[in-house]
Amino acid sequence: MGEHDGEAADGPVIIRGPGEGARLAGSGGTPTVVKLHGEEVGGAYSFLEMEVAPGPGARPHIHRRADEAFYVIDGELTLVLEDREVRASAGSFVLVPRGTRHTFRNLTSAPAKAVFILSPPGFERFFEELAARRAVAPGGQVSPEALVEIGRKYDTEFL
Repeated sequence: MGEHDGEAADGPVIIRGPGEGARLAGSGGTPTVVKLHGEEVGGAYSFLEMEVAPGPGARPHIHRRADEAFYVIDGELTLVLEDREVRASAGSFVLVPRGTRHTFRNLTSAPAKAVFILSPPGFERFFEELAARRAVAPGGQVSPEALVEIGRKYDTEFL
């Protein structure tokens, strides 16, 4: 499959097959594939796919300028939105408005898979910068302070 297949009236038709896209590790090392960067669609949104292993999950955070949508493809994620806990099984959709403190984790014994859509885009670049820093960090680990610093660059506050 190609990156761009044809041209629509408002831009390229983009097709990414299974496993295609920028493969990175999320903030906790979660396998993440950036399927679509925001600039590919005129800054409308970004689209990411994550495989979330059982365990503690993402550090609580707030996206200051982006709404984030979660769609669970397989398994189950537990999201905490401010003080509300939501169990999202396969087929569930959760929209987290900008400014909402949230986190997600997989409390089951099997991996979960989900897609994440951020609008406006930009946070996908956080994962790219984090991967670059991990590549040169001792043991491949970045400090919590570095995570906070990188997050600020992409309008995200890690708590």
